[in-house]
Amino acid sequence: MTTLKKPDLAPAVYVETLEDLETMAAEIAPFKRIGIDMESDSFYVYHDKVCLLQLSTEEEDYVVDPLTVKDLSPLGDMFRDRTIEKIFHAGEYDIACLKRDYGFEVRHLFDTMAAARVLGSAKLGLAPLLEEHYGLHLSKKLQRANWGLRPLSDEHIEYARNDTHWLFGLRDLLAGQLEARGLTRHAHDAFVRLEETAAAERRFDFDAWWNLPGARDLDGRRRAFLKRLWVYRERQAATQDKAPFRIMPEDLLVRIAQALPGDLEDLRKVRGMSPFLFRRFGRELLAEAAASGTDAPVDSAPERPRADRWDPETMRRYEALRAWRKEKAAAQAVDPVVILSTDDIRQLALAPRGNEDKDTWLKSLSEFKREQFGTEILGILDRPAPEPSKRRRRRRGGRGRRSGSVAAHDADQPAQG
Repeated sequence: MTTLKKPDLAPAVYVETLEDLETMAAEIAPFKRIGIDMESDSFYVYHDKVCLLQLSTEEEDYVVDPLTVKDLSPLGDMFRDRTIEKIFHAGEYDIACLKRDYGFEVRHLFDTMAAARVLGSAKLGLAPLLEEHYGLHLSKKLQRANWGLRPLSDEHIEYARNDTHWLFGLRDLLAGQLEARGLTRHAHDAFVRLEETAAAERRFDFDAWWNLPGARDLDGRRRAFLKRLWVYRERQAATQDKAPFRIMPEDLLVRIAQALPGDLEDLRKVRGMSPFLFRRFGRELLAEAAASGTDAPVDSAPERPRADRWDPETMRRYEALRAWRKEKAAAQAVDPVVILSTDDIRQLALAPRGNEDKDTWLKSLSEFKREQFGTEILGILDRPAPEPSKRRRRRRGGRGRRSGSVAAHDADQPAQG
């Protein structure tokens, strides 16, 4: 570990006018590496937005205020330029928001968290990585700050600048480790996948209430009420532009459903029903309780689309590919998703069968993955199914293992990939 003493840095350049942004764009234009990060207000509002954009060169740090500089188009060419490397840490959400809010396409990036994952690092956060490799301690006390509030303090600006200022050294260190272990192209594949991140989009799952702690313990009548409460809270969050949990906590929703209040006094007694929530929502919650009386009781889990129900041959391919991936990852001492993402395995398992050109089965993979693993994968996909046993086997295990559901087989996979 190389220990660095955190130096006294010159103040970051705070950009809050279009003229300043154009000046900054001209100043960073000659540089071939730009550190990038952003802050949003997703922890506080329903309709989140980019609230701060940090950019660093190896000579200067800039903090751009998109709440005052509405037009960030002077930066569009930089983001698209394939000759300029954009260095992110955990950039997936940043890229999704930049696409959504400004239509930016991000090309040629290096993501230090993705690189650390390919290397099998147990630490993936920026602060832990900097501490591990450089002995550098960065405060994270503003991690949950509301970046949509103005004015920003000097402490906020310093915190934001630190998320890009140190990226260059970390990038070079991780790149060297990737090269030494022969994992550079694996990392490049991960970076290209990040480039294709879709624009951020808020989606509401009408049936997610079923997974709230305590929901399954309710009877059918109360579950119907909880379902209404779940939709009611989301509607209020959208109207008031607040994060849903800031309207009402999820455990309170379950307790209200359990109580099934018949009048205001019943509702007032529910644990966690604060005077503010009672005044603000009390009568409407009672109306939802009364309306739920006409709903059909919810006696079982909401039905999910059957798109993930696979035939036995598709499931056989899927399981065989997972087993191969696990063995290959162990041999290379990397996380299995470095070899193939779980989405890659799904696409391969679903490849059409028949007499068509078998190379088309690999079209979902990158050129590198096809070069590295194509022959082995085709061998797995083209392997004939085993003859069915004539001996009747005793059924064992739960229904989930026999359902053909991908979800039932994939619970041990990492969230990424």
